[in-house]
Amino acid sequence: MAKLMPKSWRLHSLTMAVMAFVLLAAHTPVRADTIKAAYVELPPYTYTDAAGSPQGNLIELLAKVSADAGYTYTAESAPARRLFQGVAEGQYDMFIGIKTPEVFQGTTIASKSVIAKIELHAWGLGTVPAIKAKEDLSGKQVIVLTGYSYGGWRPYMDDPANKVQVIEARTPEQALQLLTAGRAPLLLQYALPMEQALAAQPNPDLKSTLISSLDCHFVVSLKRPDAAALVGKLDASFDKLKAAGKLP
Repeated sequence: MAKLMPKSWRLHSLTMAVMAFVLLAAHTPVRADTIKAAYVELPPYTYTDAAGSPQGNLIELLAKVSADAGYTYTAESAPARRLFQGVAEGQYDMFIGIKTPEVFQGTTIASKSVIAKIELHAWGLGTVPAIKAKEDLSGKQVIVLTGYSYGGWRPYMDDPANKVQVIEARTPEQALQLLTAGRAPLLLQYALPMEQALAAQPNPDLKSTLISSLDCHFVVSLKRPDAAALVGKLDASFDKLKAAGKLP
């Protein structure tokens, strides 16, 4: 018959086991399997619906890719300038969009995968705008949407030395109204939002020039400890789902 340990020894052994478990837990890293993503209001790519939920082509893509990579996510809308700063400072883990903002340089890591392309056009009435580079805006009036960086063009427009008169609009629909009302001869806008605005306000005299095709990425803050690993997993899942025909 086995000899029972004294009660005090059993309590001591139990206490030591609990302490060992606590110490082990304290030194075992908790897996960061949730991604706090941020997006701008740029329908139909990313936007917030009437119920306050994130929607759009890129939100759907994020849901599929993150799930395949083993992550859950939250998505929060924010004005572009605050969002960019927030990603750089680690308030958000990731931005779904362009990697070109100046504040992202040295503060983020972007996916190798180009998850979407967003076409930027210059729009005008009657004649095709002769805009190919940001320097072509010098001395001109131009309508833009508040908070957008336009692939790095906005700092050029905001520099007084370049003599660009910027007229800001809050929505694509308001921007189109300003253009048709003659407030400025030029409007910088992305293709799909403009198509949606034109569906409600058709104008056969509207002409455009393709300025650039902006690549969208998963842009992850380097403040997140597993930034490189996260980007690698998202890239792998994106490639896998794309090859399987499960992504647009």
